[in-house]
Amino acid sequence: MERARLSGAAIGNHPTQSRAPTHDTSVVRRKNKLLVTTVAILALLGVLGATSMNASAAFVSPTQLSEDEYGGEWVNLEGSVQNLETGDGTATFEVTDGNHSTTVVYEGTLPDTMGEGRIVVAKGHVEGDRLVAKQLSVRAHEGSERPDDAR
Repeated sequence: MERARLSGAAIGNHPTQSRAPTHDTSVVRRKNKLLVTTVAILALLGVLGATSMNASAAFVSPTQLSEDEYGGEWVNLEGSVQNLETGDGTATFEVTDGNHSTTVVYEGTLPDTMGEGRIVVAKGHVEGDRLVAKQLSVRAHEGSERPDDAR
C-alpha cells in the first residue's frame, strides 16, 4: 500500500500538486483581458479626440481674431512675426496681417527659421487678447517675400 502511494506521487497524482485551472480562474482571466482591452480602447479614443481637436482648429488672421469671438478656442493664427522677444524659455511676439496684430506667447524652443518678418502659424488657444501657442510652424518664403538673410 505504501508502494502504491509513492508510485501515485511519482506520476503526478499527489494532492499538493497544482491542478488544471478551474472555472473561476478562467472567468477571472477573461475579465482581466476585457478590462485591459477596454482601457486600451478608451486611451486610444482619448488620443484620437485630442489630435482631432487640434487638427480641426480654424485658420484665422489677426483681423479675424479681433473681429470675432474666439475666447478659449483652439486656432491656427497665421501672419507675419513682429517685435520678437525671447528670454527664460519664453517667446513673446506680435503676429500681424497688415491690419491688426495679436500678441502670441510661446514657451519652448523656437524653430530655427523663426525671425522678424517671417510668416508663422501659431497653434494654440485664445486667452483674452492674446494667443497662448503650443506649436509654431514657420512658412517657407518664395520670391520677393524672402527675407534678405534667406536669399
